[in-house]
Amino acid sequence: NFIFIRRTVLKQRALNHMNKDHLDIVIEFCKKFSGVAEPTNVKMTDINEDGMEITCDQAKTFVPFLSKAGGDGFRESIIELYMSIKGDTNSSSVQGGMMKFINSFKTVVISSILDGQAVSSYSPFIKENDEFYICISSVADHYHSIKQNPDKISLLFIQDEKDAKSLFARVRVSFEAKAEFMSDSARDEFISKFESAFANESALAFIKEMKDFYIVKLTPTKGRYVKGFGAAYDTVGLQVVDSGRVNNPHTKK
Repeated sequence: NFIFIRRTVLKQRALNHMNKDHLDIVIEFCKKFSGVAEPTNVKMTDINEDGMEITCDQAKTFVPFLSKAGGDGFRESIIELYMSIKGDTNSSSVQGGMMKFINSFKTVVISSILDGQAVSSYSPFIKENDEFYICISSVADHYHSIKQNPDKISLLFIQDEKDAKSLFARVRVSFEAKAEFMSDSARDEFISKFESAFANESALAFIKEMKDFYIVKLTPTKGRYVKGFGAAYDTVGLQVVDSGRVNNPHTKK
């Protein structure tokens, strides 16, 4: 079978090339995805359209590609994956990447609890310093759930499906947060800030005149920034902690 023979040749060529000419990259993959800080006798032992198998004295790890490798070989998929993890040990780079990701959003997904039941919702927000401000109505369930359990809030920023390399590894940031309802005297100030941030939103003219809309401050306490498989970072508030890198917490069956 010609196709089988061709795939076998491409596979062996890739293994030989990576182990001989790019062993440093193979070692980086091993450290990143196996969680072994100082692996020994590292070698790429298998590769297919979905990813690579990398072994060392301490572990055997499957490293998934961000997208399936095409019929022309594995080069592009390997480069794509390597570029996605390059610089991950630089906390300032990770911090900057996380904030750029958050700042690309205008709305946030909110999870809260009302009478023991989970409530899922969303809201447009504005960010000041390390806090988020939302404008919500007392007509909505999430007003009552946040009011009832202000210290049991979760926030989620997640990559659009159409932009994700893998639907199982969408870039995302989630935070545990505490809520505080702002005073009536602060309401007009923040409504004006919403009008500046969302200048084309005619709904704000309506909201401004309604008594049932409230400004809520959401303060993140801790969180996790996930860039993809094996690329997760813990945070305190909106700050990535230096020791927060989580090396592939998944376990093989």
